[in-house]
Amino acid sequence: MMGPNPTKYVKIDPMTSSATDQDGSTNRGSSNSGGAVGRSFSILRVLRRSSAPLPLTAISDEIGIAPSSAHSVLMQLLAQNAVVQDGDKRYRLGPAMFYIGSAYARGSSLYRAAWSELITSANELGVTAALAVPWENHHLIISSHRAGDSDVSVPFGGRVPIDGGSWGKVHFAWSGDPLPAKLTSYTSASIVDRKAYAEEIETTRRNGYAVELGEFADDIGGVSAPVTSSAGYEGLGAYLAPLSRIEELTLPVIGRRIAGLTARSSLALGDSERVRFFGSEA
Repeated sequence: MMGPNPTKYVKIDPMTSSATDQDGSTNRGSSNSGGAVGRSFSILRVLRRSSAPLPLTAISDEIGIAPSSAHSVLMQLLAQNAVVQDGDKRYRLGPAMFYIGSAYARGSSLYRAAWSELITSANELGVTAALAVPWENHHLIISSHRAGDSDVSVPFGGRVPIDGGSWGKVHFAWSGDPLPAKLTSYTSASIVDRKAYAEEIETTRRNGYAVELGEFADDIGGVSAPVTSSAGYEGLGAYLAPLSRIEELTLPVIGRRIAGLTARSSLALGDSERVRFFGSEA
């Protein structure tokens, strides 16, 4: 007898790769001129990228400082529960990081405006929902919800490259950022021709939502749409599911649904340009 379908994971910010800033440089060794705060964040970033606890020497080598200096910073982080140490004297992120980070997600205007309705609609459709904000040339996932028997997992706190799939189309359609000189090929379905990608962006603006057909992760499809405010682009909401499920729901139906949802969220944040009003004031 066949078992349940295996979970499909969207490719999120590989833990073993170096974090990259908007100018393309990595954080490795950047702590030397950042003072105590800079060194603390460099250590936290190293631990965030690691899939396993790290010993002191591995941490100090990664950020380019002496083990004694790294140990001094780690002791301060331990005192704040920002990191924890296991029986083998290896370090990993501590509960204080989740406590602080989750408060950022819950307090964001994007979350407050869109998340409740996005969960409700995802449950009705049987898809995975996600909210993401632009950060360091990536989409930072501030919340995700796997509805019903949806077998697509999107871990919150992860990152998707800024040009990844439909999320990239939404970003470049509404953020005002220029297209990168080179587009990345994530799968065989990725659009890497800049002219073709520009046409996709125009279609996204016209429809109010972007389409995902295995362009970032194999066999995963979906739609995404922008949340804007009186200050401009805030981030995006997305539905994701296996391509077979997306075909059942049909792209125009779920596309219009998420476009309407994010337009209402945008209105709540002070952007009335994406909602049509009937009637006028006396």
